[in-house]
Amino acid sequence: MNEDRRSHQLLRSSHKGQTVMNIGVSIGPYFDRIETVPDAFEYVEVGLGEGERPIGEVNVNSIIKRLDQQNLDITVHLPYYQPLATAVETIDSATLSYLDSVLETASALGATTAVAHPTRRGIAPDSDQFHDQLHDLVEIGRVHDITVCFETTGYAGDLALERVGATIDDVGGAICLDIGYAYLEAGVSGIRTLLTQHSDIVEHLHVHDGRHRGDTHIPVGSGDVAMADIGSLLQEFIPEATATIEVFTDDTRHLTDSRQRFVELTTDIDSQYQ
Repeated sequence: MNEDRRSHQLLRSSHKGQTVMNIGVSIGPYFDRIETVPDAFEYVEVGLGEGERPIGEVNVNSIIKRLDQQNLDITVHLPYYQPLATAVETIDSATLSYLDSVLETASALGATTAVAHPTRRGIAPDSDQFHDQLHDLVEIGRVHDITVCFETTGYAGDLALERVGATIDDVGGAICLDIGYAYLEAGVSGIRTLLTQHSDIVEHLHVHDGRHRGDTHIPVGSGDVAMADIGSLLQEFIPEATATIEVFTDDTRHLTDSRQRFVELTTDIDSQYQ
């Protein structure tokens, strides 16, 4: 079943001979929303683990069946309440052990991508401990046939955008470019620099608008993010990335509208999924 789902995901990467960006939607820990996801989306991104959906509550066979019935693939967001790296080796070892269990569950569900926050507490961003934790998580992901994508969450207090590319490249990982956070942190120029230097490892996107006053995860087109300028960069550098609409609402109208606005900014094919 998992291999069938992975093959299905790859088949969706082309449309009439042209590269097409796979677009999904975040449903967080709310697995009950699977049946309400609009047909326009190709996958769901779910929050799995501590603070999200506990892995002990995940009925793998049931969820796979429900996803298949809705013709949806799945991507996973790893838990982030516990920092990935600290100054205490015992804590860090336990964190990796737990994330191994989460990634095992994610793989069983058919996920091939997992998003992680590059968080740390009490150690410097250039410390060996931080880099070792990032590297070890990447390797654990590979054991489960999952690409770990570290998110650009510098605006929220994590690793600064200017450090993300070189750091993640050094540990052999991939990047999840959170468009809203990255823009609020470093503007279009910061995003351009990241893509110019490290587009080869930017594999996943989180798409939402935001405002400089602090609002984030709002519908595309309702905030300050320069989506048109960013859209042209995405077309140029990473047209094959997967993209999750990460708008925090259960109003499907806002979700589908955000998706459509994003599609119009990142492709020359009008309404290709309609």
